[in-house]
This record gives sequence, structure tokens and C-alpha cells, in this order.
Amino acid sequence: MLKCVSSKNVFATYQYLGCCQGQHKVHFSCKGKTCPQCGKRSAQEIIVKIGVRLFPRVSYRQVILTLPEQLRIPFHNHSNQKRLYFRFLVLAEACLLELIQAHFKTDACKIAVIVFIHTHSYNGNYNLHLPVILAEGAFFPSN
Repeated sequence: MLKCVSSKNVFATYQYLGCCQGQHKVHFSCKGKTCPQCGKRSAQEIIVKIGVRLFPRVSYRQVILTLPEQLRIPFHNHSNQKRLYFRFLVLAEACLLELIQAHFKTDACKIAVIVFIHTHSYNGNYNLHLPVILAEGAFFPSN
């Protein structure tokens, strides 16, 4: 994983006959789900797979909600992280619902949302953020 897509890892060399401008290297990835680079691709594929199973013919977007930098240390050092993280997830869903309801100018609509929690960024630093799978538009239960 540490050598993923780097010159220290395995690579293939090819020469494009159209330009004849020397050799080109293509570095192989580790394809690990815990790898910051490969995991991002894996997450995108999962979003597509989950979206197909939820509501057919509905498009989904990935939204990333991040915690402001000045709140990261208090979140990291909190005595009851499990409870704090749960409330953060609930707050994220409530904020997105309020945003969509304001857009449609009604509180009669619902949203389809799946919220995940990630505690670290791709470089390994503590950076609490919420990747969200959000259906485009809104659902109106009355119709």
C-alpha cells in the first residue's frame, strides 16, 4: 500500500507508436480497499452498486461533509466518541433534508440518503468527514 502507484512498485513500460516520444510507464496499483488511493475507486464503485439496489432509475451523488479544522481536536479527544459520532451522522442527514426541503419550498418531502463516517484522510491524519450517498431530488410520500 505504501508503494501504491509509485516508482517503487511494479510497472509496465510501453511505447506509443503514434508519437514515438520514448517510453511511457504505467504503475500498477495495490487495489487494496484500505489504500487511500485505491480505496477511493472502490468507494465510488460501491456507491454505484448501492444506488442500483435502492431505487431503480434514480441518480445518486456523492457528497462529502467535513468537520471544520478547529473542531477536529475536540472531536478526537471527546470522552464518548461513539455517541458524538452518532449525533454527527444524524445531524448530517437533518442538514441535507433541510437543504432539500428549502429548495422545494415544502417540508412534505423526504430524501434518500446513506451516510458513512471516515475518521482519517488519505494521508492518515485525523480528519473526520462524512461521505454521503444522496439521491438526486426528493420523494413526496403523498404521490
